[in-house]
Amino acid sequence: MSPQDPIRLVAIDLDGTLVDDRNEVSPRVAGAIEAARAEGVEVVIATGRMFRSALKFVDELSLTAPVICYQGAQIRDPASGAVLHERLLGQRHAAAVIEFARRHRVHVNAFAGDDLYMAELTAEGRFYCQLSGIEPRLVGDLGAWLDRDLVKLVLVTDSGDSRQLIGRLVEAVPREINITRSHPRLVEAIDGQVNKGDALARLSQIMDIPISQIMGIGDNLNDLPLVKAAGFGVAMGSGAPETKAAADFVTAPYEEDGVAVAIERFVLG
Repeated sequence: MSPQDPIRLVAIDLDGTLVDDRNEVSPRVAGAIEAARAEGVEVVIATGRMFRSALKFVDELSLTAPVICYQGAQIRDPASGAVLHERLLGQRHAAAVIEFARRHRVHVNAFAGDDLYMAELTAEGRFYCQLSGIEPRLVGDLGAWLDRDLVKLVLVTDSGDSRQLIGRLVEAVPREINITRSHPRLVEAIDGQVNKGDALARLSQIMDIPISQIMGIGDNLNDLPLVKAAGFGVAMGSGAPETKAAADFVTAPYEEDGVAVAIERFVLG
């Protein structure tokens, strides 16, 4: 299958799609993005990461379009940092997730503004800091610290299988919370109306580009709404089965430059 309309914008997930755990964009992928932008195609990062964490790749790839971050809870201008859209996780719902993490002895990160908060720097916390390139603020008891709405919460497991944790968390917290998986070790909690697909639709309006002319590329469960919402959805070959099933095209995995394969075929022609 090919796009019905010319692609004018490509929205790309970070982890498992644009980069791996080493945070590296391959030369072929960087070259494909540069070539697409030279033809007037906008390239947008659509990530679950913090805005600050995403900026490294915005700068590396010389991108200028707004950034979808925090799973779509925020859309921000990369030059000014201005928040173009935001939807927060309410304090009561955040408290329920933090209490679940306490009871089950799972490390949890809290995000407010564009800062990362932890109770203490555990091994799981160090893993997340290495992945994101962000230093945390240590506040002790997160439940006692919580006095505001949050952008999101992230539970970090000590192994590569977080699906069982997702099931337990979904059963334990209010249904108004969206629970998703962004990495084999990361389970994320955001407001129930937040997802990358909704953010992509909002970005379509902000940039005045029809959704039919947008290609979305992702790999994990948190990218499923992005792939489904885009006019042309692309899943990485190493992606979640649910995301691949919903895609218009399944590209190569990260190790085989899947993002470049999709851009070269459907954007550069």
